[in-house]
Amino acid sequence: MTLKGGDRPNDSADSGGDGIEVSSDLEVRLNGTIFEDDNDTPQFAPASMVVGAGPPIDPIEFRAKPGDRLQIIATTGTTGNQYLDPLFLACPGQPDQQLTEGVGDAAPGPNVEFFNEEFVIGFR
Repeated sequence: MTLKGGDRPNDSADSGGDGIEVSSDLEVRLNGTIFEDDNDTPQFAPASMVVGAGPPIDPIEFRAKPGDRLQIIATTGTTGNQYLDPLFLACPGQPDQQLTEGVGDAAPGPNVEFFNEEFVIGFR
């Protein structure tokens, strides 16, 4: 399976592609942490769009079985801004499953958890 980013229509901050754009830190858990980006760096494309930004996070591949729980957590880091691409789950031979609409740009303050949701894997 693959967790990937998607497009949000009419959103100039969203560059498209399968990479995951996030304003700072992202953690993905499935029976423990399977991915963690805690470098306190925005991940956008083009990176020049945000001073000090890195490229989007590559799609995250992992193994799961139906009924497993996938948890996604995003925090603002020291930037204080929040942004998260819409997220999709892809499994070969199946249509992509949209998990979230994404989170728009706002500035709730530094080191704030602005997204924390759990999803049940439904692919067979």
